[in-house]
Amino acid sequence: MQRIDRKTNERLRASAEQLGGGAIYPELDANRYENGSYFADFPDDVDRPATVNPEATELKYESVSPRKEDAASIAARFERLKAGDPDIRKITFEDAIQTSLERSEEYLSAEESYLIAAIRLLIEEHRWGIIPTNVTSANFTADGQGGRFNNALGLVNSLGVSQRLPFGGEVGAAFVVAATDQLDDYLSNTDTQSADIVLEAAIPLLRGAGEVAQESLIQSRRNLIYAAREFEQFRRDYFYDLAADYLTLVVQLQSIANGVRQVERSAAVEARTKALVESGRTEPFQADLATQNTLFALDRLTSQREAYVLSLDRFKRRIGVDIAERVDIDPVQFELPPPRVDPNEALATAFRLRLDLQTEADRVADFNRRVAIARNNQLADLDLILANNLPTDPTRERSGLDFEPGYDEFSARVVFSAPLDRTEEDLELREAQIEAEQALRRYETARDNAAIEVRQAARGIERSQFSLAIQEKNVQASMNRQAAIDAAPDRATARDRTEAVDALRRAQDSLDAAKRDLQLAILRYLNATGQMRIAPNGHLLPPPGMDITETSGPGIIDTSP
Repeated sequence: MQRIDRKTNERLRASAEQLGGGAIYPELDANRYENGSYFADFPDDVDRPATVNPEATELKYESVSPRKEDAASIAARFERLKAGDPDIRKITFEDAIQTSLERSEEYLSAEESYLIAAIRLLIEEHRWGIIPTNVTSANFTADGQGGRFNNALGLVNSLGVSQRLPFGGEVGAAFVVAATDQLDDYLSNTDTQSADIVLEAAIPLLRGAGEVAQESLIQSRRNLIYAAREFEQFRRDYFYDLAADYLTLVVQLQSIANGVRQVERSAAVEARTKALVESGRTEPFQADLATQNTLFALDRLTSQREAYVLSLDRFKRRIGVDIAERVDIDPVQFELPPPRVDPNEALATAFRLRLDLQTEADRVADFNRRVAIARNNQLADLDLILANNLPTDPTRERSGLDFEPGYDEFSARVVFSAPLDRTEEDLELREAQIEAEQALRRYETARDNAAIEVRQAARGIERSQFSLAIQEKNVQASMNRQAAIDAAPDRATARDRTEAVDALRRAQDSLDAAKRDLQLAILRYLNATGQMRIAPNGHLLPPPGMDITETSGPGIIDTSP
């Protein structure tokens, strides 16, 4: 098995090197898999798996009375939402990538799909190598002779090798030793022993002849290249998905921080409005309006926190972190500069570099080869059969290994089978022709979809930049509105103040989302055009001219239950 593992890793390395572009390959780790046993020990109930499904009367449901919140408990809950946990483990985006490469079920499954392609190639290459065989058979016979039995023990051992021929057919050689031992002393001793060297060859001349004979080997080698491309593309898609999940968590944290500030501002508006009511300078309903807005803000903050906890649990599950482990996101996010985009150049780059398009184009060639193979299968069978048997001296009962060329037997024959019924082969040809047309259409569809994806990614960068500029102005306008109200508080009603607070929070949330969308649009453009490169450690390899900077997000908000 260690030899198999080494050969598998060699095939993986060769396929990654053939792919170029810094593609990596997984190393087969035998310690990850169970060896199993030669004879399985099944439990008695192996064919009757147990099911836990109790009756409704056996279930338990305990109801509780709804908890009533007073002003003090609401204030205490808000303080808990603001509090941080100094003992919680914070993970950055780099930490998340490193963890996922080691523990993510999604990533490990992608690695194993690549490994399986290499193993299947080794299986096929082994079938085309020299296959040794050794078969030993022992037999006992009892031949009745008028009340007495002639008992004999026979032993035959055949040691041979076989080899497929590259243009069809197979050759084989065998060394056969046979011996018979009489077990009865009262009979004359007729023990025998002989040996033969047998050479055989079967070579097709029509159907199955030529390069079509190697199709299984050719396809297995091509499949390994496809698997290398798929794994490399998976790594790029996986990086983008992780970046999207991580940046979304950062935006949620920022939204929680904005929500905390909104609750604090709403509480300040509520306190000021109550003071105005007590002084008789405004109507009492204005205080209720301000209180209502504070409660709405607090409820919204609680919902945001619960949504973040759910998203964080899903993210932990994806990267392979135990759900019960207390971790939080360290909101340090990267900033990528927007690229200059030429739509025509971007399309040409995608058609040239995208790995999935290259695979679809190669699969068109695969199906065209299947048409040629199906056409070859319509031919008649014309086979050349060669055989040679070099025995030991047949006149001696015990000849040992004294081979006698004078008794050598050689035969050559040509076997022709007329193609009287090729209905199945004709149907397979038509099926192959249809599948070839389907493969061509799939490739054309893939090119069209790639063009749409590239155009969408290019427009996404422009739209995200425009949205970011709009949201920056929106935040500035909301801050100016808030400043104007703070400068002349007596001229603003409670509704004016609460609406200004809500508008500022929405503008800040939209700005944070716009920043995330721009970064994802840039990554999407790199991936759509085939220009994304991922280092062995899972990090983005920026092309020349791209300088990546990092910015810190909001303070960590406690997300523990």
